[in-house]
Amino acid sequence: MPTTGTTNDAMNAVPRGPGVPRRIDIRCKGYPVVHVDGRPVALKLKRGLALLVYLGELARQVSRTQLAETLWPDAPPDTARARLRRLCHEVNGVLGFDALVGDADTLWLDALEGGGASSDVARVRRSAQQLIAAPDDARSHEALEQLLAGDSHRVLDGFGLDSDVFSAWLDARRSEQERLVVRALSRAAEHLCASGQPALAAEAAARLIAIDALADLGHAVLLTARARLGDAAGVEAAYFACADLLREELGIRPSAYIEAAYAEARAQLTVLPEQRAARPSLSPPIRFADAVDGSVAYLELGGGDTTLVILFGLWSHLEVAWEEPRIRAVLDRLARSFRVVLVDRRGTGLSDRADQQQSIRAGVEDIDAVRRALGVEQVWLLGNSVGGAIAIEYASVFPTRVQGLMLYGTSARGTWAPDYPWALTEQQQKKWLHELQSSWGGATSLAQFAPSMANDQATRDWWARMLRQSASKNGIPLLLRALGGMDVCARLPALQVPALVLQRKGDFIVREGAARYLATHIPGAQLVLLEGDDHPLWYGDTASVLDEMERFVQAHRPVS
Repeated sequence: MPTTGTTNDAMNAVPRGPGVPRRIDIRCKGYPVVHVDGRPVALKLKRGLALLVYLGELARQVSRTQLAETLWPDAPPDTARARLRRLCHEVNGVLGFDALVGDADTLWLDALEGGGASSDVARVRRSAQQLIAAPDDARSHEALEQLLAGDSHRVLDGFGLDSDVFSAWLDARRSEQERLVVRALSRAAEHLCASGQPALAAEAAARLIAIDALADLGHAVLLTARARLGDAAGVEAAYFACADLLREELGIRPSAYIEAAYAEARAQLTVLPEQRAARPSLSPPIRFADAVDGSVAYLELGGGDTTLVILFGLWSHLEVAWEEPRIRAVLDRLARSFRVVLVDRRGTGLSDRADQQQSIRAGVEDIDAVRRALGVEQVWLLGNSVGGAIAIEYASVFPTRVQGLMLYGTSARGTWAPDYPWALTEQQQKKWLHELQSSWGGATSLAQFAPSMANDQATRDWWARMLRQSASKNGIPLLLRALGGMDVCARLPALQVPALVLQRKGDFIVREGAARYLATHIPGAQLVLLEGDDHPLWYGDTASVLDEMERFVQAHRPVS
């Protein structure tokens, strides 16, 4: 690894005792506090604290340019880098040793001779990952104790910096920590209920609800756990508390998922305690693949010799998707012919939320992480809407790993341009963002996405739940920013794989012209225009869409 002091950009090292390991502990659930070898250090430099936390969270070398832009986004680049050099020197001086080290281009938080750096947030993260991976492991009880603490989902609570770039990173990091804790508590609560530990399951479910009051699974498990404890009053109290919350916050009724849990809980109370069984999980078998900066959630169906990886559009949540019978019907049909893999890309659903600002690049990494986890060399890609743009990018970057592309309702650009008039303008995007945030929790935009289902109350309830669970209200701007910055137009002429472009003629979200643009610019692409105006492929005439897909793949199977 490069050493310090080799260039003008390298900071001056502060001496430390020879052979003495030094350890940094950054306590950053609340306002950050730094301990060195167990003793608190009075580091009053706000940007110094931000730099230590940022490098500690990323746990890798980071370019000086990125750090300078993060801490001083409005300063000229040379000025920002000079400030960064000076800040590193000052921080090392306060700490008493060269914890911040680097070379001409990068900086990192050093791991020193058996010492190193840790943080309370990182320990919670490891506990959550432990629970998700193996809830019945011997270490899981200790991990659960960490997550049951009232501040387990917090990151830098009460801390901020006058930097839009740092603030955006911190918002994403806070959201990621909260979602990871919620996912781990969900897994633990279900497992505890199923393994005959209803009291602890109820505690985990209550903690889950305290963090995310709209988490259907938390309410469902709490109902089941109360029933298994024989607590009839607790079942009623939990149900009506949930109903009151949803009515007051969102003006909606409990979902079908919660109603089913309530009915089963009441039925459980009528049988003898020793006969009470755990409520079966409605969740599909969710797995996680390791990507560069987090984990990617996916589910797998079918056992064909051809692997079909599916990426949905802007909204995605595997468990909520599984609740929609029309989606299950689409996946079940495809699973007759393929090994079907449905993915939540990072920034949505059950996948990590660590960095939502580079959707296309992260999406490529996500696909490849899942491909490696599946142990296959090549895949077919089915991309819907935003998922289609990610599929195009992947096929461009890794052409030998893609057998073919199927692009349904896909746009090559996220923002209007003179030569691409089919996308939203920046003003239209701002208006949409306002609508999403001002009516958060409701079935926003369903009439535009799926006109045929706009007046179906069950679909409205499910759509609202999908929006809430796919992303947080504060995370929506990051997702839409990534959508607006999407542009794979330059990739199209160089694609070297079979490509099928599918488009419903009346689709209001992605216009017919966008599909014609793809088919014109992708060499050899086949365009199929279909009747209908629903954007999601699982509404409307799904049979004709699936027929075209199956025919296309069959026509491009390798000749044995």
